[in-house]
Amino acid sequence: MTPERFHWLRHGKKIFFLTPLFVVCASFFGLDSVDGQEWLEKAKEEKKVVLYHTTNVPDTRDIIQGFRKKYPFVEVESYRATGEKLFHKITTEVKAGRHLADAYMISGLQTWLLKDAGLLSPFKSPEREKVDPALKDKLGYWTGVYWNLEVLGYNTQMVSAAEVPKKWEDLLTPRWKGQIGLEEEDVNWYTMILHLMGEEKGKAYARQLAKQQLQIRAGHTLMAQLLAAGEFALTLTIRTHSAEDLKGKGAPIEWSAIEPLAPNPPVSVSLPTNPPHANTGKLFIDFILSREGQEIIAKLKRNPSRTDVDQPVPRAAKIKLVEIDHDVVAKNYGRYAKEFREIFGVR
Repeated sequence: MTPERFHWLRHGKKIFFLTPLFVVCASFFGLDSVDGQEWLEKAKEEKKVVLYHTTNVPDTRDIIQGFRKKYPFVEVESYRATGEKLFHKITTEVKAGRHLADAYMISGLQTWLLKDAGLLSPFKSPEREKVDPALKDKLGYWTGVYWNLEVLGYNTQMVSAAEVPKKWEDLLTPRWKGQIGLEEEDVNWYTMILHLMGEEKGKAYARQLAKQQLQIRAGHTLMAQLLAAGEFALTLTIRTHSAEDLKGKGAPIEWSAIEPLAPNPPVSVSLPTNPPHANTGKLFIDFILSREGQEIIAKLKRNPSRTDVDQPVPRAAKIKLVEIDHDVVAKNYGRYAKEFREIFGVR
């Protein structure tokens, strides 16, 4: 399946709040009207949930411990792999008629591939109503659990506070020639620029920026380390938690946001089609999106998707986020990736 076939859903722009009498209507698995209490009773009969995930093992262990503390009667079986390998595993199993997973917690692109392949069921947990509109789809096929925010990072020994670029065009001045680091897979940053400036102006800007002799490297962790070491003065997409961690260790790093910014595709939770334990799957999804579950996410220093849970980096919570038409991005993703590589000379 090619990137051109990614199918994303446009996010809503309003947050709706639930009343205590709210009932979730659904038609999944022969259940016409199933509220949280009914999921709980049926989950007590199922007693098991199988989770496929891309989140690292230590963090997933903390999430599962929180879930089992609340629901000790549920046995949790988990399987971790990279997004690409997990997508292949799921599609292979389903083709063989084997439906083994009850919930997915998978990085954004693979989640949308699964949705496009018809392998997700819509499930609107009441808890998703508190999730930022930019981090969920309208129909309930996926909901963000946590996400990364990438900002402009700079080395404080090489850049004074007065010199920090305030707008993207500031990066085109001679001061920054040869002094900007770019991660070699920053296609998301490129699509954000196209969205903010418009395609033609955005492409023209990228071509101008490419003339600044950017330092291209692989991996955001490496980029942050090289910035701290003074390999270059600026980087376009340092992750806020990485910057704060390095600052805490005494590294000469600071960051600034050129607003508005688009969040990276979130690690999302979703319900498979035909899960063997449908109600424990829903129970897990409900938990990870609840305030209780999202507070675990925040303690892991990841950005929770709920609007009523504090971000681990308070300053980052004040940044204005932009919502992107993901349908357009998805349909043109292959072209955007090709343009990015050609413009910036990425092999």
